[in-house]
Amino acid sequence: MSKVVEKFIADKFGSQGGAKVTPANLGEPREFARELGNFLYQLHRLPLETAPAPSFENAFAGQDLIFFEAEFTELLTQYQKIVPAELLQEQFTRAAKTKWQKKPVWVLGRFWPENLSVTDGKLTGVKATDQAVSGDPACDLAIAWTLFDEKARKIFFSAADTDTQTIDRARMFALRTALKNYQSQDIDLLIQSRDASTEILKDLNYTIAQDMY
Repeated sequence: MSKVVEKFIADKFGSQGGAKVTPANLGEPREFARELGNFLYQLHRLPLETAPAPSFENAFAGQDLIFFEAEFTELLTQYQKIVPAELLQEQFTRAAKTKWQKKPVWVLGRFWPENLSVTDGKLTGVKATDQAVSGDPACDLAIAWTLFDEKARKIFFSAADTDTQTIDRARMFALRTALKNYQSQDIDLLIQSRDASTEILKDLNYTIAQDMY
């Protein structure tokens, strides 16, 4: 983890503790969405001088969505009886064409609920990991479908100052993670993945014909 990011997190949260965030303990969802989006807004404006580029060692955090096409297609094939594979493949292909055109920004790479801490409904910590790189912020924004409903997501994206094309890529990153964890032995991950899948399909105006559980 870069000292720039470590200092940013330390200055923002100090040594506060807290519980792992879940949709049940994040307090007022829209206020938490604004708070979380503001955290990313500030992160994306940190100086990049020491930021490494995406690589295999950091699991391609910050990398273009297209790098995950083969894996995504394989996941859709695996779950084609559960999700509308053809629709989602089309959405992936469309989103992957909208590459990040702005200057790279800091990306944490593991911006997942288990790495966020909350106390009394307030964000009190973000775990520093060795995944931080410079690149496309879409993978960090994918957390929106895990934690928030449609209205809270809009607030989150607005606070993070996110454009529509980046949201489209983030949605596919979120679905990739959801499908990878769809049969997780960790009950929290399993629930999060299936809830996220449901929210993503709602986003795409797809009528869910069966219970995702």
